[in-house]
Amino acid sequence: LAFAGLAPFAAEPHELLGQPAPDLVARGISGENVRISEFRGDVVVVSFWSGSCNNCRAQLEALDRIARTYGSAGLVVLGVNLDDNLARAEKFARAQDVGFPLLVSTTRSTGRDFAVDRLPMVLFLDRTGVLRVAHREFKSRDEAQYVRELRALLNE
Repeated sequence: LAFAGLAPFAAEPHELLGQPAPDLVARGISGENVRISEFRGDVVVVSFWSGSCNNCRAQLEALDRIARTYGSAGLVVLGVNLDDNLARAEKFARAQDVGFPLLVSTTRSTGRDFAVDRLPMVLFLDRTGVLRVAHREFKSRDEAQYVRELRALLNE
């Protein structure tokens, strides 16, 4: 999936691995403002999506199942839209049946700040806010791997 102004996918590891994740402030579909740094002390999953991305829907559904299981253990999931088209993003977000915030209004630099080079992309932040895992794209078999990696982070 080519994404507005982003380079085609690259197989190399994510450039921000091992570094504190940038902060992000974005508005959710219910009007609330969410800031990633508010969740220090929790393991945070940040899923970047677009309303035109079919794999994004499947990934958000998988993350919702994981969040329902591990939320009480300190897991927070945030879905972050990278569409320029806010109306399309809101329509897509409202069609998703997930229990975590879907953030639709982000700054133009968000994708660049997080080095998102294809969608969907998901980042796992440890309890100190350091980016520990990055996954590009999504296949159904990835859900079990996500669970393994997130359980390890939750147990730290």
